[in-house]
Amino acid sequence: MNSKKILILLPFFVFADDSILSTLKQKEFDIDYKKSEVESKKLRDSWINPINMSYFHTKNDQFGLNQETKSFRISIDQPIFKSGGIYFAIKYANANKKFSKLSVKEREKELIATAINLLYDYKKTELLIKKQKLLIKNSNIDVLRKKEQYLSGLLDSSFLDQALLNKNQNQLKLLELKSNLSQIYKNFKDISDKDPKYLKTPKFFIISKEEFLEKNIGLKKAKEDQKVKKYFKNMTIARYLPSFSLTASYNIQDTKGALFMPSGKESYKEYGFKITMPLFDINSFRNIESTKLDFLKSKLLQNDIKRAEINRFELALKKIEVVEKKIELAKEDLKLYKNLLKSTYELFKAGEKTEYDIKTLKNSMEIKKIDIKIYEIEKNQILLDIYKRVSDDKI
Repeated sequence: MNSKKILILLPFFVFADDSILSTLKQKEFDIDYKKSEVESKKLRDSWINPINMSYFHTKNDQFGLNQETKSFRISIDQPIFKSGGIYFAIKYANANKKFSKLSVKEREKELIATAINLLYDYKKTELLIKKQKLLIKNSNIDVLRKKEQYLSGLLDSSFLDQALLNKNQNQLKLLELKSNLSQIYKNFKDISDKDPKYLKTPKFFIISKEEFLEKNIGLKKAKEDQKVKKYFKNMTIARYLPSFSLTASYNIQDTKGALFMPSGKESYKEYGFKITMPLFDINSFRNIESTKLDFLKSKLLQNDIKRAEINRFELALKKIEVVEKKIELAKEDLKLYKNLLKSTYELFKAGEKTEYDIKTLKNSMEIKKIDIKIYEIEKNQILLDIYKRVSDDKI
């Protein structure tokens, strides 16, 4: 295998026309994506202040007068310049949106990978059950052979006892495998509407390490987190710089019986601007320093995640090489069994070998074929750990 390559992820529509996840699980993720979109819009527009309305109605008898006042007011105080704060707030919202969606995608891929891994486990356990039944057949043949040899006086009873013990152990192992299969089936159905009995397992292929890193969800998240920290730092600095706002209001006032004001109803408008800037905040430098440290840490975290992902990739590569060697050895054993069966069949015709020998060899050949299929599943399970960490989606 090329040491610079590993896999390409097969999209999950291989399971027919939709996701392997259950409808309920998929709806949960759809809601999470929509919520992420809504939250990002809230952040993006958070610099826009609300238009306020107020109304009050008062009566009093001060100075022996029956005074009554009604007042209605619509007002707005909107900053239009915050020393870059508005610009960075929008940038912050966009980066946070991408980070949030990547977080949802990461959870979704993790659950999809869990379902696929359970599917692999189900298929592998089915193969192990077939293998175990073949082992039981061989152990039964061994018991019959040992029994005949014991009755003929060729073997001690301890050999027959050992053969019976092996047969019983194989039968118990079969019961355990069937129990495991039921548990895997239950776990799969918890997160999928499909039946693992009728699903085909996906197969993964080789891609480059560079592509793995480029599509890595964890690295994408780390990059967006760095942007989030950067823009938040800039927003924090802008809080302590000049801000320019436009102000406006529309007022209606109705007064009766006031001592110093003529009775009547009037309406008027107010508009203007204001410039504000904090002159002293004991924690200003500390707040700015804290956001700078968060930003610096996000840079280190990105490098740390990249290193961990490279190590994960290389470890998967080594595991795959081991499994491929197992497959090669199993294929070599299978070839030897075929040659041995051919020779044994000739000896059987000559009366030098029994039918037991032929049946045992045939079962052993089938066991090796099953082993190869199991190793292929194990190889794909290794690749699955990489699959769940990458995404082609544009977010």
